[in-house]
Amino acid sequence: MTLEKYDRYSFEDFLEDDDLRAFVRSGEPAAAAVWAVWLRTDPSNRQAYAEAVEYLGVLYSARRIEPSPAFSRNLWENIGTGIAHAERRRAKVRVLRLSGWVAAASLVLALSGLWYWQSIITVRTGNAEWRTVVLPDQSEVTLNANSSLSYHRAWRWRGDRVVRLEGEALFKVRHLNRDTTTIKPGERFTAIAGDVSVEVLGTTFTIRERRGRVSVALLEGSVRVRGLVLHPGESVDIKGDRTRVVAVAGLDNPPQAWTAHKMVASGMTVQEIMEEYEDTYGYHIVLDNPALAAKRIDGTLSLDTEDNVLYMLANILNCNIDKQGKVIYLRSK
Repeated sequence: MTLEKYDRYSFEDFLEDDDLRAFVRSGEPAAAAVWAVWLRTDPSNRQAYAEAVEYLGVLYSARRIEPSPAFSRNLWENIGTGIAHAERRRAKVRVLRLSGWVAAASLVLALSGLWYWQSIITVRTGNAEWRTVVLPDQSEVTLNANSSLSYHRAWRWRGDRVVRLEGEALFKVRHLNRDTTTIKPGERFTAIAGDVSVEVLGTTFTIRERRGRVSVALLEGSVRVRGLVLHPGESVDIKGDRTRVVAVAGLDNPPQAWTAHKMVASGMTVQEIMEEYEDTYGYHIVLDNPALAAKRIDGTLSLDTEDNVLYMLANILNCNIDKQGKVIYLRSK
């Protein structure tokens, strides 16, 4: 069994692999050990493997009910010889009982298929946690801290590519379309954040959905947001019915800076920096002097640890830090 070939497998490839099917069906310890060796290499398609194992497990858990050879022989003999009515009635009961078991097994399969079709996969990050998700079409989504990404488990069979984001993420969408004049439903990628849908073919962009606002910044390619077609270097900020297009170069913090665990402030307000900190680490910051929130700051602030930004803010604002649970008070000296 050559393990390297599995590094290139898709979900469908795993479903059709004889070795994997045999392993899921039998659960042999020796086979489990082999697959464990491959998983320890941390392959990028381990999610496709996990989904295939789960799907096959559901299928193999519903076994078809077959009558025993003796039962089948007796049944046909009784029918062929025209035995007494009582005997025929008993045989009928047996047939109905068998049919009931077959129907039950069919129902299990049907419900399993319905569950697979409707169920949702959700990936979440916590405080100061960043994670990259490889979708079934090999598109990549990097989640910022305290964010979540959801998509249908039956991605390949639904004929669309739709994900829902809460929080913030960097998207690198795989381009499936070669003819931009004719776009098939399965070639379009849609990312939903709040009540905003971003339609994509293949591109690199960020979405931020925080505090009742949705911001989309396009780095490469083309996206459509609420009827607006963005070009590389453009961003759109949406809050309620208000839509504002801004050049990425004019933003006070590059939209993808968080992927390097930092803020690159160019006139960011203290309020904006505090909100970024809160979204990353899950704290709430209180200023005893609210006027300081409007102060603007330039420079690079590291998000690698929760103390970096906090102590820099305290020094700039000449404040003392008072942590009380998940609330941080910045008190003027």
